[in-house]
Amino acid sequence: MQAVLTCAQMRAADKYTIQTLGTPSQELMERAGSAIAEEAEKILRLKNLHSVLAVCGGGNNGGDGWCVARLLAERGYRTAVYTLTDKFSSDCALQKEKYRGLVYTQFPEESFDMIVDAVFGTGFHGAPEGVFLDAIEKINRSGAFVLSADIPSGLNGDTGTYFSCVKADCTVTIGELKGGLLLADGADVCGRILRKDIGITLAERAQAGRSEAKDFLRLFPPKKQNTNKGSFGKAVIIGGSVQYSGAPLLSVSAALRCGCGYTELILPQELFCYCVGKLPEIILTAAPSQEGMFSYDAEFLREKIKGADCIAIGMGCGVSRSLYDMIAFLLSEYRGTLLIDADGINSLAKFGADVLREKGCRVILTPHPKEFSRLSGEDFTQVLQNGAQLAKKFAAEYGVLIVLKGHTSVITNGKFTIFNTEGTPALAKGGSGDVLSGIVASIAARGVNAMDAAACGAFLLGRAGRMAEEKLGEYSVTPSDVIQNLPAAILSLKAE
Repeated sequence: MQAVLTCAQMRAADKYTIQTLGTPSQELMERAGSAIAEEAEKILRLKNLHSVLAVCGGGNNGGDGWCVARLLAERGYRTAVYTLTDKFSSDCALQKEKYRGLVYTQFPEESFDMIVDAVFGTGFHGAPEGVFLDAIEKINRSGAFVLSADIPSGLNGDTGTYFSCVKADCTVTIGELKGGLLLADGADVCGRILRKDIGITLAERAQAGRSEAKDFLRLFPPKKQNTNKGSFGKAVIIGGSVQYSGAPLLSVSAALRCGCGYTELILPQELFCYCVGKLPEIILTAAPSQEGMFSYDAEFLREKIKGADCIAIGMGCGVSRSLYDMIAFLLSEYRGTLLIDADGINSLAKFGADVLREKGCRVILTPHPKEFSRLSGEDFTQVLQNGAQLAKKFAAEYGVLIVLKGHTSVITNGKFTIFNTEGTPALAKGGSGDVLSGIVASIAARGVNAMDAAACGAFLLGRAGRMAEEKLGEYSVTPSDVIQNLPAAILSLKAE
């Protein structure tokens, strides 16, 4: 798993490396400039480009840009620097003095093949103004290949939001990944992200990471020969209503593909005949209901929780007091892993989330941003802009695991956060969340802890979505297509 830091944590790591470990700051800047120049040269060679303009602010990010310009000039490329200020940090000033090439004090009319964006670093917050805003806009209109040093200038390094920022083709980030590169609009302005290790050391373990395929291979070990279906747990899906009959079928279909030994679907009795035979591998159970929606029946639920290793509830149920009462019962009486999705979350939001505080089971909540806004009471815009921190706060307060779904899904228990970047816009379609719930439930039912199950589920959903997209295109993928690609997604874990 790749570490992901806040900007403050990255600055603390810089300080620790310089002041405690004794690495001179100028040496770190030289390493950073060299790392960026190395990647820039690879691109220049690959694309047969010859000229480079470094656009530099006065801080340490600008110092990286001056260093890149010098190193590329030494390697034979035509370089120039556009400096936006006459005030420089001490390290930036030293790099400026080493550069012997052409320097502009206004944005040049001459065109360049590549622009190295070194205007602002991760410490920037707010809206660019004046000459800095003008430079950003001219970079974006230049038509050149844009390589950002550490972070696209103007992007908030923590939240991934911006007022105006450079739109990079490639971002070479130094040290560790920053959350803003992955969240909100970060993914749309960073281009390809390359991380370069220059010897910056963390004083303590990172509190967040980006998941990779190799993190999950251990969750699918080779099966022993002497085994049976009871060895792999039982997942129970409670979902559906007359209005949303397909949601639970998507969930249970996904669960069948992810390894649990038994899969049971519990749905309103009005849907029973409709679902008979659609998936012959599942246990199909009709639940007490009224007008096509679940009715709360404690004795029925008490019987069904026996032997269930993971229960997922809420998909396609419709918001109701009965559903809320069912969830409250499970929170109190169940002792396995309880996943609450969709209308389960909406019912908690309507009738009271405090029921989450007293529980006997492990709880996973899988909201999309609008559902999380309802549940937490946070403004929807704030959720979009600062969802990772708000999800972490909610998870810590209520003692639950949150999977905040999005192009970068945030999985957090309030102490550690995992960012899943395996998603694709092809998944932006009704039913994808139902598939995720089934995947996570199946993995958790096999005895995998909630954090690993949720993170793995998000990764596999994204990987299967990408595989479907390669065959069908991003507009034509359906959740059923994603389910069909789950076996290949699981097999792909072994290839990395």
